[in-house]
Amino acid sequence: MIRFAIISFAHMHAYSYARAVKELEREGRAVLEAIYDDDHDRLRKTSEIYRPRKIYNDLEKLADDKDVDAVIITSENTKHKKHAIPMIMSGKHVLVEKPIATRYVDALEMVEEAKRVGVKFQTAFVMRYHDASVFVKRRIKEIGRVISITSTNHGKNPMSWFVDPELSGGGALMDHIVHVADLIRWYTEKEFKEVIAFVGKNIIKDLMVEDNGLVIGRLEDDTPVSIDCSWSRPSKWPVWGDVYMHILGERGAIVLNAFNQNIYLSDEEGFRGVYYGPDADKNMIESFINVIERDEEPLASGLDGLRALEVVLAAYRSLELKRPVKISEIRI
Repeated sequence: MIRFAIISFAHMHAYSYARAVKELEREGRAVLEAIYDDDHDRLRKTSEIYRPRKIYNDLEKLADDKDVDAVIITSENTKHKKHAIPMIMSGKHVLVEKPIATRYVDALEMVEEAKRVGVKFQTAFVMRYHDASVFVKRRIKEIGRVISITSTNHGKNPMSWFVDPELSGGGALMDHIVHVADLIRWYTEKEFKEVIAFVGKNIIKDLMVEDNGLVIGRLEDDTPVSIDCSWSRPSKWPVWGDVYMHILGERGAIVLNAFNQNIYLSDEEGFRGVYYGPDADKNMIESFINVIERDEEPLASGLDGLRALEVVLAAYRSLELKRPVKISEIRI
């Protein structure tokens, strides 16, 4: 049984991961041993909801806790390295929210330190664990060589620290490129070679980050791909967003619309969509448990997190230089 700590509930995904761990606790597969948060009110509220065995506001004390086998890091993007390195050095396995970091050097240090210490280091690319995207992975060779991929990752603007560049590292491009870039790499088994990025006029005024953008890229075999990575859904939109891909091959095409399974509910909270499809978050954490217990390599490794971050950083460099940027220009 793996004993987990969750580091920070800053990211909204932390609540789903905690729910999944508690479900696995009832199944005898995991324990929510501890919660750490640097926000006192959030720590108090989440500890009341999820009832961990321990709570911490001191990161060093959590690192020293021998009862914790693994941590799930769901803090603000720029804090990932600060939270991950002490856990890795103390021998704890790490599952880190995407993007793995906001700087190449930070991501590389995390990956190399985990390899040196010998702990499992997994990136929370939850779409690799979604039943629909797994089905695409199993069937993609049936359409022959991939000719092009058009993809979107839309959502509502999460606001809060996501629009503070000091904590997020960027806007919709930082938040949304990584998921689909990772799926493109996973499906094609090819790396990105070059990208060019564009942003439009912000949908919400006076933001310090971009809330919509488009990335056009080439893979190492020159296959063209595009990623619409936008916070373009209005706040009252009944469904949070999408992960959509149109994959064209020499012998056919596959269309992935991963979050299309919804019912629409109207009650005192208003009109909204309720997703009822596969539980990818729970699937991902179950897979992480298996990785630890069986001494396997993660399906979505820290290196996968680094490779997806390279695409993001190349996109931002492209905006700065107003030209296509090769991935090799990002690597140090």
